[in-house]
Amino acid sequence: MKFSKRGAVLVSTGVAGAMVLSACGGGSGSGGDSESSGEGRVVFGESTDFPENLFPNIAAGNATSTANIIHGILPGAFNALPDFSIVYNEDLLTEEPTLDTSSGAQVNTYQISPDAVWSDGTPITAADFEFTWRSSRSGDPADGGCPANLSTTGYEQIASVEGSGDDDKTVTVTYETPFSDWQSLFSGDFGGGILPAHLMDDDDPAVLCDTLTKGWPVSEGIVGDISGGPWQLTADNIDVGSQIVILTPNPEWWGEPTGLAQLIIQNIGNDPTTAVQGIRSGELGVIYPQPQLDLVDQIEGLEPNVSSEITFGLSFEHLDFNTTYGPLGELAVRQAFTMALDRQEIVDQTVGQFSSDAEVLQNRIYFNNQPQYQDTAPDEYKTQNTELAKQTLEGAGWVLGPDGVYAKNGQRLTVQIDTTTNNPLRQTTIEVMIPQLAEAGIEATFNANPDIFESAESPTSLEAGGFQAAVFAWVGSPFRAATQSIYSQPQGDNVQQNYSRQGTQEIDDLFAQFVSEPDPDRQAELGNEIDALLWGQVATVPLYQKPTFIAYQSSISGVEDNSTQAGPLWNSDTWTVQ
Repeated sequence: MKFSKRGAVLVSTGVAGAMVLSACGGGSGSGGDSESSGEGRVVFGESTDFPENLFPNIAAGNATSTANIIHGILPGAFNALPDFSIVYNEDLLTEEPTLDTSSGAQVNTYQISPDAVWSDGTPITAADFEFTWRSSRSGDPADGGCPANLSTTGYEQIASVEGSGDDDKTVTVTYETPFSDWQSLFSGDFGGGILPAHLMDDDDPAVLCDTLTKGWPVSEGIVGDISGGPWQLTADNIDVGSQIVILTPNPEWWGEPTGLAQLIIQNIGNDPTTAVQGIRSGELGVIYPQPQLDLVDQIEGLEPNVSSEITFGLSFEHLDFNTTYGPLGELAVRQAFTMALDRQEIVDQTVGQFSSDAEVLQNRIYFNNQPQYQDTAPDEYKTQNTELAKQTLEGAGWVLGPDGVYAKNGQRLTVQIDTTTNNPLRQTTIEVMIPQLAEAGIEATFNANPDIFESAESPTSLEAGGFQAAVFAWVGSPFRAATQSIYSQPQGDNVQQNYSRQGTQEIDDLFAQFVSEPDPDRQAELGNEIDALLWGQVATVPLYQKPTFIAYQSSISGVEDNSTQAGPLWNSDTWTVQ
């Protein structure tokens, strides 16, 4: 059996945490000892969970908190800008990578800067590209792959990665089958970035798989304290107990020096009070919390000392059904559940409270502000239809009980909806759903699950399948091939990111075309065709495009939201403080 974990999408999480800044000082001040670094330091308040693992290519490292740390450490060939455009990394590469199909095969060529080195002085070469591909191309041990791989999308389509030229600085990537989103590979903004072959590679695939599976536990730090970007994180600068990491300038960085001497990332959790108090007092320099009405109002009241911005990016909130759980295994139940929802009311009572631009999302592949977006939702799901929901249930043999809840074969139609802990926006979302569902004879309850994003060893996690329904968000990128891992059919125990555990061969076949289609217009047609089929399964229900909210001390220059996977720290090496 071939295992394949396809393109990965980050999960967006949120847990509460105490602010512990006495050891690190406030939002600015002197620090650092590198002659090439800037002055001052900024404290970033991380509102998602403190990372369990710093290796981004495995489930344990698939979190926004890991991505925020790794972004300025692992080098990448391409970067995403706030306007969703894609540009090549001029620090790592000397010129725009080329695409050549004249031979009938897709061939990409990269020219690595002769100055590019790892923080231990080892040159960054084609060997690092080759290792990154080889370690990511398969999840099948029989094929030399590793089941721990979170994503193989794109890499599995590559036939070879070869080095040439002076000091092995020219990289030639040849594909077995075309890959339309090739710019997403070897790029930290859309995956793990380029890996240090000299510290991780091994001739024995089993040993290499052990290395990948273990990853980089946060308590141990990144292998060799290595960095190929402007920032470096040494193990000595990780305080797991206080949930603090301190990034300092990479001493071997060949690009423009950082504008700061330190970037401190402090976990503060998703408690709005903590975020507001921290930014008001100056203990926090930058925050990126999930927006909520009271929080936005309070932050905007701190102007002009604090600046803020709301942006609609490439993340979306959604409801997932576990189709292996009793009633939700029935298509009719999932259909009725979706018909019973008034998603416009959900928007109005949540993100609509602080942004008039918020609207119901009717597509899982594309977002409201993307030109490829189409409303693919069938009419029966566009608005609340309680009576049709009841008819659908009764047509499937469910009988309305005297308590107003449907039952079948002695089983009441009750569903527990899980979400992250201490997340008021998601709690409100579910609380709005509950009475809507009750009108249709479906009993629903709210559950804050602290283990929702843990590994399969945690029985109530999404990966383990220990949930009935769940509300959370996918954090996306301009490259939509990454959605393949969410909706492809599970292969045995390998569910990839398809926590609903649903899928069809027709959808898989269309995704195979989608990820290899070079014509963007045709790719958009395929993407919307896929989403129309996903509505037929109703295994996931899109709710709304998720707004992002960034706030920062006005004394910090250079801060700009990037609502792609690049995240709020995408240009933190250019920040300065007065």
